[in-house]
Amino acid sequence: MTARKRELSNVITAVLRQHPILCYFQGYHDIIQVLLLVLGAEAAGPAAVRLSLLRIRDFMLPTLSGAEAHLHLLPAILYKADEELYRHLSGATKPTPFFALAATLTLYAHDIEEYGDIARLFDYLLASEAAVPVYLFATIVLSRKKELLEIDHDEPEMLHSILSKLPKPLNLESLLQSTRTLFTSHPPSRLPDRVWRHISANSVLKTTQSRSHLATQTLQDGERYFHLHAAEIERADRMKELRQRVRTLAWKYRRPLKWTGAAVVIAVVALYFGGSSGAAGSGSSAAAASRTWGLTAFKQGLRMLEGLVGCREG
Repeated sequence: MTARKRELSNVITAVLRQHPILCYFQGYHDIIQVLLLVLGAEAAGPAAVRLSLLRIRDFMLPTLSGAEAHLHLLPAILYKADEELYRHLSGATKPTPFFALAATLTLYAHDIEEYGDIARLFDYLLASEAAVPVYLFATIVLSRKKELLEIDHDEPEMLHSILSKLPKPLNLESLLQSTRTLFTSHPPSRLPDRVWRHISANSVLKTTQSRSHLATQTLQDGERYFHLHAAEIERADRMKELRQRVRTLAWKYRRPLKWTGAAVVIAVVALYFGGSSGAAGSGSSAAAASRTWGLTAFKQGLRMLEGLVGCREG
């Protein structure tokens, strides 16, 4: 193992040992390697900790759900910027444009090898909001419009393959200028389909909006946001599982029963309260109580449905 690789391994290991809540993801080493090259071994460690907890925290959650939320911004940005291209790419962007995952997850460190370019790009990205890497990807897609329109929209696999690879060479300064214009013209809060409203208040997409606020955030703040966000995702996953069980039961026993309607009403109301309070992500006691009630009521409705099903089968 070379000295550089040992330094990289030492920094990553130290971060994960100091903050064991963080989950390593493929490509994390690409980001830390840039910090090592630019800052040196001594300064890279503290920078990596702060970056991990306050900037790329969503990517270090137990599941990919936090990262997927970033990707969901991309179709909305494309729709606002170029509806023709958006519609052409709709087959490749739905339900989630995973072709943008590698680039945005690693802040492009996995794709850009030139030291000067990646150092310049990190300067730009880390001085901007956490949503900007997605806007940069949208800018790259828009710059390839002619090439992409030449591919049949009925070939989403081909489009996905092309979009997952960044064009070379990149005219970086021009792209950064266009990204700045795109972000200013269509900020996250004004994207369609209420996509921004569905972003957790504990996501770095929202906690990095204010530079002054970000500058005062502590590592403890980052850990608190992490725990709140992870809990939201866990609740959402449980609700998703319960919804699927309800759909399965409703499909299996489609004829109306006397009390099925009541059970469904309970479930729907619970879904409303659970979903609306979960999106807020405020962490307040009232919101937590509402989420708890919603999940409990949903389970009661589900048990009522299952009981009716059992009676019917008997």
